[in-house]
Amino acid sequence: MLLSLNFTARSQGIKPQNVYRVTVTSRYVLEEGERTSQFHAVNQQISDSLGRLHTEIDYDWETRYPDNYRWHYFDSLLMVRTDFFARERIEKRIVYEYDSGGQVSGELHYGFQDEDSVLLRAIEFSYHPSGLKGQAVALNNEERRLYRARFTFDDRGTEISRRVTARRGDPDDGILRLDREAEYDSLGLLISETVKLRMNDRTRKEYKRKYKYDADGNIIEILELDDRGEQVARMEYDWQQGRNRLSRIRYYDENDQLE
Repeated sequence: MLLSLNFTARSQGIKPQNVYRVTVTSRYVLEEGERTSQFHAVNQQISDSLGRLHTEIDYDWETRYPDNYRWHYFDSLLMVRTDFFARERIEKRIVYEYDSGGQVSGELHYGFQDEDSVLLRAIEFSYHPSGLKGQAVALNNEERRLYRARFTFDDRGTEISRRVTARRGDPDDGILRLDREAEYDSLGLLISETVKLRMNDRTRKEYKRKYKYDADGNIIEILELDDRGEQVARMEYDWQQGRNRLSRIRYYDENDQLE
């Protein structure tokens, strides 16, 4: 057996209660492609005094209602469980297991039927000597293998290859094969990447991204191109001077129109 499917009550941890920092992400209302002075919250993150992010809330753009959210539970500083709520009902739970070095050694994924938890899959992770993920093996509740994924990284920690052998199931992201060519500048910053994907529905995807940075090494632009070199999207990032905090992101479409 690759991974024990049992866990103790203690491994579920506790959800921190005190509120120390609240981060709100808002989105501006656009009219005729121009930003107005109106904006509405789209996400909120709540952390406690130890820096543990314990609550994430998504606000529906149309209704403004916070109907989707995630609760994170901790054992000391280790996050050991996440509950996912959709439309105010629990939809999914992930329980995290750790090795003696503090790395995630396994995940237990649960779904819910009539609010009773049902184990969907158990995933065991192993790592390269560098500490980067080497392999993931997923089992169903009968301990039969769903898939095996193998990962390769370059010397800067960027994933450059992924190979998935699927038997009875696929990874959540649907990727069966990934190949990435990465280019760095003299400071070691990623300035471009070309990614080729093969998905579980037999489709193939390819895109290229180019990155620009400010003097502090912060990303200030990401340009995404399709396999023909045409713009798919462009993102601009503004940073607060002196505080070095991200203050605004602008999204542009393939025609470079503000979204």
